[in-house]
Amino acid sequence: MAAAAVKGNEERYVMVASRFFRVKPAAVAGAARHHHHFLDSCFLCKRSISRDRDIFMYKGDAAFCGEECRQDQMAMDEALHAAARRHRKQAAAEQAAGTARREVAGATTASMMHRRPTIANLGAVARTPVAAS
Repeated sequence: MAAAAVKGNEERYVMVASRFFRVKPAAVAGAARHHHHFLDSCFLCKRSISRDRDIFMYKGDAAFCGEECRQDQMAMDEALHAAARRHRKQAAAEQAAGTARREVAGATTASMMHRRPTIANLGAVARTPVAAS
């Protein structure tokens, strides 16, 4: 367990594997310092975990007071991973589309500018042939 202390009575951050906990200084300056342990409180709801109760672990370094808190954290992590996957897919698709557009634009004319639609050219777009039924 690595600890990074700032100054005597200031708050400090304690790193436990990949998670950080904020530790407030002791109320009495002469009191013995109590080091926070990651099994002392629930990672999600911050409730104290008594030593005689079951501790539910997730990803090796996150302790939870119950199955509900652990499941909530797992659901949040999965939602974050799903959002990251969507973002990566969307970015890859936009990059591929941008590359394809540049190749097509380079093949036609480099001086051609893309213009916003005007009233004059909206009529031409609206008159597309429709198959008779």
